[in-house]
Amino acid sequence: MLEVRHAAVSLGDTGGSRFALHDISLSVAPGQIVSLVGSNGSGKSTLAALMCAVRLSHEGMVVVDGFDPAADEHSRLEVRRLVGLVRQNPLDQIVSTLVFDEVAFGPRNLGLPELQVRQRVMEALEQCGLAGFERRDTTALSGGEQQRLALAGVLAMHPRYLVLDEATSMLDSAIRSSFRTLVFQLAREQGIGVVQITHEPQEVLSSDRVVLMHDGELGWEGTPLELLRHEGDLPGDPLRDSGFVRALRAAMRLGFKPGASVTPNTIKEWLILALESRAIRKTDVLSVIEACRARAHSYERGPAPEQPGIVAEHIVHSYEPGNPVLNDVSLEAPAGTVTLLAGASGGGKSTLSTILAGLVKPDSGAVRICGARLTPGVCGMSFQRPENQLFLNSAYDEIALAPRCAHLDAADVDKAVRHAARLVGLSDEQLDFYPYALSGGQRRRVAIASVLSIGAKGYLFDEPTAGFDVQGRHDMHRLVRELANAGAPVVVVSHDLEEWLAVADRVALLSCGSMLWQGDAAEVCCHFELFERAGIKAPENVVLAQALSDALQASSEAGEGNAH
Repeated sequence: MLEVRHAAVSLGDTGGSRFALHDISLSVAPGQIVSLVGSNGSGKSTLAALMCAVRLSHEGMVVVDGFDPAADEHSRLEVRRLVGLVRQNPLDQIVSTLVFDEVAFGPRNLGLPELQVRQRVMEALEQCGLAGFERRDTTALSGGEQQRLALAGVLAMHPRYLVLDEATSMLDSAIRSSFRTLVFQLAREQGIGVVQITHEPQEVLSSDRVVLMHDGELGWEGTPLELLRHEGDLPGDPLRDSGFVRALRAAMRLGFKPGASVTPNTIKEWLILALESRAIRKTDVLSVIEACRARAHSYERGPAPEQPGIVAEHIVHSYEPGNPVLNDVSLEAPAGTVTLLAGASGGGKSTLSTILAGLVKPDSGAVRICGARLTPGVCGMSFQRPENQLFLNSAYDEIALAPRCAHLDAADVDKAVRHAARLVGLSDEQLDFYPYALSGGQRRRVAIASVLSIGAKGYLFDEPTAGFDVQGRHDMHRLVRELANAGAPVVVVSHDLEEWLAVADRVALLSCGSMLWQGDAAEVCCHFELFERAGIKAPENVVLAQALSDALQASSEAGEGNAH
């Protein structure tokens, strides 16, 4: 049993009256999946650090299978062996240059024979979808591949418990689904207790228990079914509003009772059986379809500017001779629009983004913005992990860096900083903080604000909402639309299609380094085969809406046939 007993962590290393965590008590049994949810800065990552003995509590205690990490060095090392941590940013825990050596690092430090080390490495890589990656350079992997590598390194230690801190935030839809299945199998088949810090609805719904953190305290605890029944009355909006969640709640109001696994197919089958048995009406099914397609927020679209936006033509780029990661890629991101760039992990999206921003020169091809040849600094770029761009002593100084480099006077710098901070939802108080004293989501806001503070002709955001809570995601959607409505071309790289299809005007699907399709965002959902060809899964709300529509049409045609 992993137990946290009345734990408290004060702000600062020596204790004090201000607490990051206060009087936290919870337990995780072997084989149990617990989702830890809550707003950015609510204390989730701090609690995760306590559970795996990365840090110790100032009050209370943590006990893992009888070991108290505060008791002595031996107990602390034993807890670190028993509890594996996969961090929000995998680069924080990757220490080797080769994939094999990275996964072997833990087992070798346990003193295992090399044959057993190799067996564990190959088994862990297979589990995480990285078979054949043994000799790959860890620094050359995509963000999603690095995240799976971090998990493989932990699994090779054969832990009794797993703490996953936003571990799927950089994974594409296909890998994310297989990751959820893997976590479920680890819990049910191997008896591993799992704590997953997450903002993703499907991960929350697949857990046994949900614990809501709020301002460093436990704000609520219950089952996923109980959480679904709370609509907007819990602090921090713990379950992100999505078409699939809205449809699930609509089906529940009709009598559907979610089981351990909630998929579009299970909802569809129940609705159609209920319709055939006349327990519900056709209008009820149509209401679920409408819930799938309804948007949580409506964003105004500005008038389309006459000037062109970002135009890339015939881009070819390789990191190794003869092995192009981008092959004859052309892309148009018109001014005044939001273009969603999507595709499987490792497909070249981040590489293309750096080329579109003028940070990397392609082997061949050209990029133009607003009709002019692209030069570095013309496009603002927020990287996949923008917090890695931070290096100054305060959030204010980070955001002020670009205006100061442009030689603006102090008053204009201050105006630019506070305007950018407001755009991303940072308070004046947070501007004085050391960036790494902020939560992961707050650091991300600082980094994004630093890209906005100078004012650019275009913007590229690589996974901008990864690790954001519900409010943070909404703020980012609003920001992106405001930038586009002001006339800028905006490109968003994201694995979360359902989230961004509601915001984007256009979609570009990249597959294995080639442009598969690009066009209007409303059109992509009419071509299910495109998602499969791109190596990703269609959004669950789209799958459910289409399945229900097809079932209603088939039922109607069957009825007409019987009438004749």
